[in-house]
Amino acid sequence: MRLQHFIAACGVASRRKAEELIAAGVVKVNGKTVAAPGLVIDAKKDSVKVNNKLIKPESRVYIVMNKPAGTACTVSDEKGRKTVVDIIKPAVKQRIFPVGRLDFNTTGCLLFTNDGAWANAVTHPSAGVEKKYFAKIRGRAPSRSVELLEKGVMIEGRRMSAKKVFVMKSNDKNDVLAITLTGGMNHQVKKMMAAAGIPPVWLKRYSVGKINARGLSAGQWRYLSKNEKESFGVIK
Repeated sequence: MRLQHFIAACGVASRRKAEELIAAGVVKVNGKTVAAPGLVIDAKKDSVKVNNKLIKPESRVYIVMNKPAGTACTVSDEKGRKTVVDIIKPAVKQRIFPVGRLDFNTTGCLLFTNDGAWANAVTHPSAGVEKKYFAKIRGRAPSRSVELLEKGVMIEGRRMSAKKVFVMKSNDKNDVLAITLTGGMNHQVKKMMAAAGIPPVWLKRYSVGKINARGLSAGQWRYLSKNEKESFGVIK
């Protein structure tokens, strides 16, 4: 493991900040000061100190939240808005981060961890993890629009399609669609629906893989069960 990644895994600082600490000469490995990042260490055998304090990796945590509307899906927000991490931070000492993103006013299932490999297994397009959304539109959904979402629409030069789309609720004013995707583009659902002529007025993510936020009120969160953590094939 590279030294800067180890420092980040210990919760001392982000990877970039860890590189700054190394450059500042305040990091020692086995008693010797390291002045340049990139050194590969044995996390189990080597002794690492930052500002003369011995550091050790944080325990791994895995969390699901029912994200409320009006929260930024990031660790810190340049505009000073409340973030999803702000909601959890008082109760969790580890340096967690959201796994993937939801728009500021999109609600629903959002995962958190401090395990980079696990997060990558959840978000990387090659993993094909299914994400299910509920989207409300004004009026009725034309069958042509539903077909377009399943067959594919062009988004920024790429053809994007949903794995499954159907109308789950309907009344005179609105339809609510259930949409299942495996992609990972930012704002993908909104962009696809707009391209199909049915922009959403309300969007909620129901699940990521086998994990959902059912039973949690907006802003509530819980730790994942053993089976949930292992469901992406990374932890055994």
